[in-house]
Amino acid sequence: MGNADEIICHCQGITRGQIEEAIREKGLTTFDEVSEATEAGTICGSCQDDIEEILAEING
Repeated sequence: MGNADEIICHCQGITRGQIEEAIREKGLTTFDEVSEATEAGTICGSCQDDIEEILAEING
């Protein structure tokens, strides 16, 4: 796991910690679910790969 304060979505200012918390608390399993819950990846989408890596780390 990376640094919780690391900005993953620069457009929205969403951190790794915010994404990890949403995944764990809401049982998210897809990029689209994370985007809907956090707004990460909703502007340029360049963070999609990073979000998918976080999903894989948490969900296996």
